[in-house]
Amino acid sequence: MKKLTALFLAICLVFTACACGGKEQPKPKDTSRPETETASVPENEDENTENEAPAEPEKIVYVYMTQNNMPETGELERIQKLLNEYTIEKINTEVELVLFSNSDYSTQLNLRLAGNEQSDLYRSMLSGYSTIDYIKDGSALDITDYLSTHLADAVDVMYDGLLATSTVNGRVYGLNVVTSNYVPRGWCYRTDIIEELDIDLSQVSSVFDLTDVFARVKEAYPDMVLCDPNRANVAFQAYLQDTLHMDPLGGDSSNAFSGVVMGDDATVVNLYEREEFKAIASLMREWYQAGYFPSDAATSTATTAELASSGNLFSMFAGLGNPKIAATFTSNYGYSYDSITISEAYSLSTTYDVWMINANCKAPEAAAKFLNLTFTDPYVYNLLTYGEEGTDYTLDENGCAVAPEGYDSLADVPYTNNLNYPYFGNKWLAYPVPGGLTGDAFEENKQQNYSAKLSEFYGFVYDNSEVEAEYLACSNIAEEYKKAVWVGSLELDQAIDDLNSKLYAAGLQKVLDSKQTQLDAWLGN
Repeated sequence: MKKLTALFLAICLVFTACACGGKEQPKPKDTSRPETETASVPENEDENTENEAPAEPEKIVYVYMTQNNMPETGELERIQKLLNEYTIEKINTEVELVLFSNSDYSTQLNLRLAGNEQSDLYRSMLSGYSTIDYIKDGSALDITDYLSTHLADAVDVMYDGLLATSTVNGRVYGLNVVTSNYVPRGWCYRTDIIEELDIDLSQVSSVFDLTDVFARVKEAYPDMVLCDPNRANVAFQAYLQDTLHMDPLGGDSSNAFSGVVMGDDATVVNLYEREEFKAIASLMREWYQAGYFPSDAATSTATTAELASSGNLFSMFAGLGNPKIAATFTSNYGYSYDSITISEAYSLSTTYDVWMINANCKAPEAAAKFLNLTFTDPYVYNLLTYGEEGTDYTLDENGCAVAPEGYDSLADVPYTNNLNYPYFGNKWLAYPVPGGLTGDAFEENKQQNYSAKLSEFYGFVYDNSEVEAEYLACSNIAEEYKKAVWVGSLELDQAIDDLNSKLYAAGLQKVLDSKQTQLDAWLGN
């Protein structure tokens, strides 16, 4: 157990010692996959007596995100109507659904919050504001008192220690999603092309083994996009985070501008001065120059779904929290995909997939009840994920979600959000897709998530309050460079020199020193 001396760090928000719980091995919970039959609408849990008139439903706004195609307004309203037919009966709550793309989510959410536009439930993400930012600025409601009441069922299915990353001064401000705690990285590829060219993948075990594969495919398909630029950052995560056990102590391991630690060494260093970073960035530069990424990779707005559905994308990197994610790509994009693991899993000190209740919410108990459903209720979870059964998906004989008659894939249906299935609450509630995890494989993967290897610094959360101006300036500078570095479109040595010069001029050393001071206090040094 980390010593409690971190509680007295006067220059920053102080984080509860329960963060240390992240190092305990969690106990398996009953998160069995739902029965394949559609759940029936239940009776109201808060049934009124015969002499009382039914209370008016509370109204809340749920702001969520998608990386699938955005549904038409009428289709989203259809899903909202189905949801409310269920939630009004179950928890006497009416839910308005507000949906943004993953790429726009943080910006749009922050605009809503700044403008006091009703946004009762929302999620922190890696980009934009993080969990600690919403807590610091007062946007996140203290939900501690709900953990034993309206959120008790949700807490019961969470991995042990998971509340640590949303806890400040002993108070809890959000629920981290029960998603993939065990996330090796993978490379997903078109099986038809591999088979056609008779390419042997048996020796591919890391991102550095892919160059020869890309060369073969480039020769046969010179105009094809060989690697999805939208997911190039996963290559950095596979090498830096999973292989070398680099931990950014908050933030994205592929864009760790505020200092990192390597392995069990508690010294905070600038990632962009490390040879390890240059090694993976150099590989991306080599691929870009060879034409494996498109020439406009750093600026293109073409999404993964658009590239893959067009038939002109050979491969992409992906997290393999669901080791059968390639089956999802096959179902969504209409081409056969498979995957290879290119790194083992390594869980960082801090995660940001935290659902929060707005501090200005006028019906916080109703919001908590609905949040609880997203962690525990199969009907709600699969409605948000797949839409309406019979219209947006059907279940095959194995209980797998497939496109209904008249549609080629789940990507074509009126509503689906299945690419974001791990992010709504408890991913173990989602129906699989054909080729996905079922039976023993499902249970084995669940156990892997409960026993995942954690960072030596799991539970530490960095607070940049004392260097907020410098931190923001460094963040903006890194944002300018990150996509171009990920896809190798810049001359690397010059880009790294320029990046580091700008970062230090903006105050990076103060940020590094601040993070080191807080980490030392958390460690009890």
